[in-house]
Amino acid sequence: MPRYALRRLAAAFATLFGVVTLVFLLMEAAPGDPATAAARAASGHGASAEAVAAFRRVYGLDRPLLERYLSWLGHAATLDFGRSFLDGRPVTERLKGALPATLALNGLALLAALLLAVPSGIAAARRPGGRFARASALVFDVLFATPAFVAGLLLLLVFSAKLRWTPLFADPAGGPAGWALPVVTLALATVAIVASVVRTCVAEALADTPALAARARGEGDRAQIVRALRRSAVPFAALAASLVPALAAGSVLVERLFSWPGAGRLLAEAVFARDVPVVLGLTLVTGILVVVASFLSDLFAAWMDPRTREERRPTAAVPEAS
Repeated sequence: MPRYALRRLAAAFATLFGVVTLVFLLMEAAPGDPATAAARAASGHGASAEAVAAFRRVYGLDRPLLERYLSWLGHAATLDFGRSFLDGRPVTERLKGALPATLALNGLALLAALLLAVPSGIAAARRPGGRFARASALVFDVLFATPAFVAGLLLLLVFSAKLRWTPLFADPAGGPAGWALPVVTLALATVAIVASVVRTCVAEALADTPALAARARGEGDRAQIVRALRRSAVPFAALAASLVPALAAGSVLVERLFSWPGAGRLLAEAVFARDVPVVLGLTLVTGILVVVASFLSDLFAAWMDPRTREERRPTAAVPEAS
């Protein structure tokens, strides 16, 4: 187990390093000059050549690419992500103001998805060919195929513009009416994924030989479903690890659409403004959360099923009998 954990940890660090490096290179290759854009935004009008040159010197943009990248890595190791190009504030300060709202949004969306998806998946698995199973499969397929921004726009049109039950702009401090639509929008696609996995795992567990034998002995449905859920712990762990990046990616669009003051909205604004320190800081923090979730999922799966951590060893050829 320790060797397996070290291997997975090394792979996690390699993945995180690759993601951050790729984002850094993409931001460098993007069209436009961040120094010119930031100087223009700071002055409110066209930036002079002197102002752009001064901005480059202050933020080190006049140094070679590799030197800037290594310098950023060194500071990021101490959780110093530099200062924003737009307002000069430390990136960590901007992250502290945005991350709690995003974590709250993702946590509520995940909770709402689980409360709806798990009972629905279990009910569909108990009667695979029933009306509820067919109807729920159709509904979840539609939800899964609907992009988050389309679902969000439809919800805004119905509940904000027509019925006026919710405000057009979400507010974390506005109570249920202020955060209901972004939570529901982010949870819709997650409901479809979780319900599908629960339905498949429970249906397979209920149809195998031990479950059929237990049913013949008179064991109740509740006990069989609990056993099926326990046996599905490994796929559920993999599902939990995959939901973290899915929710993080979906929250960028949802927060932008509903003006939710979170990290997703901050990331979108920073990308459009070429605010490289903010983009890199958010990428690193989000990458750490995703990598930690994946690492914990792998450890849980290895603990539940030791076969997942077995190393492949070459088997010796067996001589044929003469």
